Amino acid sequence: MKKVIKLLCYIILFTALASVSCTETDADNDRTEQGGSGEDPKPDPDPEPDPDPEPEPEPDPEPEPEPEPEPDPDPKPHDPMADGKLCILAIGNSFSQDAVEQYLWELFDAAGIKAVIGNMYIGGCTLETHWSHAQSGAGAYAYRKVIDGTKTERANVALPTALADEDWDIVTLQQASGNSGRYETYVPYLGNLLGYLADKVERPVWFHQTWAYAQNSNHDAFPRYDKDQMTMYNAIMSAVRQAFADNPSLAGVIPSGTAVQNARTSFLGDTFNRDGYHLETTYGRYTAACTWFEALSGKSVVGNTYAPATIDAQSKAIAQNAAHMAVANPYAVTDMVDFKKPQITEGPLAAPLCIDFGSRTVNATWNNITSTDATDITLKDTEGRYTSATLSISPAFSDLFAGAGSEPDSEIVSGGITWPKSVWADSFVVSGTAGEGDSQTVTITVAGLDAAQKLDVTVLATRYNGTRTARTTQFDLTGSEKRGGQIKQGIRIGTSAGQYPSWSEVPFEEYTLTFDGMSPAQDGTLRLGVKGLDVGSTVVQGNISALRIAPAK
Repeated sequence: MKKVIKLLCYIILFTALASVSCTETDADNDRTEQGGSGEDPKPDPDPEPDPDPEPEPEPDPEPEPEPEPEPDPDPKPHDPMADGKLCILAIGNSFSQDAVEQYLWELFDAAGIKAVIGNMYIGGCTLETHWSHAQSGAGAYAYRKVIDGTKTERANVALPTALADEDWDIVTLQQASGNSGRYETYVPYLGNLLGYLADKVERPVWFHQTWAYAQNSNHDAFPRYDKDQMTMYNAIMSAVRQAFADNPSLAGVIPSGTAVQNARTSFLGDTFNRDGYHLETTYGRYTAACTWFEALSGKSVVGNTYAPATIDAQSKAIAQNAAHMAVANPYAVTDMVDFKKPQITEGPLAAPLCIDFGSRTVNATWNNITSTDATDITLKDTEGRYTSATLSISPAFSDLFAGAGSEPDSEIVSGGITWPKSVWADSFVVSGTAGEGDSQTVTITVAGLDAAQKLDVTVLATRYNGTRTARTTQFDLTGSEKRGGQIKQGIRIGTSAGQYPSWSEVPFEEYTLTFDGMSPAQDGTLRLGVKGLDVGSTVVQGNISALRIAPAK
C-alpha cells in the first residue's frame, strides 16, 4: 500500500512540474508577438543536411517597361464615313441655312450615304458674335437638324449643347456675308473659335466660303465693295485664302461662293439671289448644296440623281457642274462655256408660259423671276421646254414684296386659272409719291414670240393685308394692238372700308386682267406696262404677282 501511495505522489509531482514548464513557454511566445522580451531565444541545433535538397526557386524577373509607341510616320486622317454615317454641323447664319437645310441630305441619300446635318443658326451672325457666345455659353441659337430627311428645330440652344449632341465628323464655320471679304473682321475670332472647337471635338473644322451679292443688290453692306459683284467676290477669295494661311488647322474649304459665281456665267445669269443676297430657293440653294456634297463627301456631284421638283433638267446640270468646277478650282471663276445657251424648242408656243414675280418659288413648270431688273431670261413652258421667248424688265421695279407672312395657306382661282399661294402671296412693286401723281411705268418685255400666233395673256396682281382702296395698278399690254385695264390689288380681311368679312368672300376674279387673242408685234414682242396710280391714298404703288401667256383657245 505504501508503494502505491508513493507512486501516486511521484505522478502528482511530475504533473505539476510539466504544467509550470508549459505556462512559461506560452508567456514567452506572447511577449515575442508583441515585440519580444529583449532576449534572443536560443537557436535550434543545426538540422541534418538534406541529402537531396530542392533547388532554390529563381526570383521573378523585374517586368520590362512597355516600349513607347513609335509615332506613325504617315498618320491617317479621320475618315468621316468610316462608320457609314456622315455627321455635319454648321455654325453659321442664313447663308448656312441656304446651303444645308433644304437639299443636302437628299443628295447624300441619293448617293447611298447616311447623313445627319445640323445648323446652329443666328441670322447675320458674325465670327465675332459666335466667339462671344462660345465664351459665354449663351443659348442664343436656333438649332436646326435634318435626320432621315426630316428637319427639326430647337430654340435657345448653346454651342456646347449642339457640339455634344452628335459625334460630329465635320464642323464648319463661316463669316457673315457683309464681312466675308474683309479679313480684318476674321481676326482674332476665327483663330479663337478654332481653339475652342479643338477642346470640344476631335474632328476637322472646314470653312464655308460664301457668295457675292447680286449686282443689283441693295444690301447695306454692298457699298463696302463699291456695289460691284466681282469686287466683292475677289475680296471674299482673298480673305478666305488668308484665313487658311493664318490658320493651318482648317481642314478644307467649301467653295459655295465660287460655285455660284461659276453658275452666273451660264445662261441663268445673275439670277441666283431671291433678294439680292440670299440664294434663290430652287437652283440657287441647290447649287450650294451640291458644293457641300462634293466638298465633304469627295464624290463628284455630277450625275447625282437627286434634284428638287422645282428645277428643270438644264438648271440641275448647271448647278451640279458649277459645284464640281468650284471644288476643283475653289478660288477662281470657271466659265461655263457649255451652258451659255439653253437647249430651246423653236417655233410657236405649244404650252403656256407661267411667270412668277417675287422671291417665293413654285415648281419647275414656272419661271421664277427674282431680279427686279431681269434681262434676257429664257422662258420655259409648262412642259419644261425652254422656248425662244425671253423676258426683260426696264427700268427696274422699286422693290420686291415678299408677302405679309399672315396669308391663308390657300390657292386662289381667278381668270379661270389656279394660282398657288407661292404665286399670289408675293409681287414686284413700282412706287411713286402720294400727292405727286402716278408712279413711273415699268415695262416687262417678252420677246422671241411668233408674231403670227394669237395668245391669251393673263395678269395677276394681289397684295395681302392691304386695303382694296389703297393701291391700284394700271396695266397696258402692247403687241399688234394696245389694250389696258386696272386692278385694285389689296386684300384684307376685316370689317372696315376696303376689307372683306372673310377669305371665302374675297372676289378673286377681280384680281386678274385677261387679254384674249392678243397678237405680238411684228418684232415678236409683247410689252406690258405696269404703273401705280395716285388714287388719293397715302401710298402710290403698282404690283404684279404673275403673268401667264398661253396659245389662244
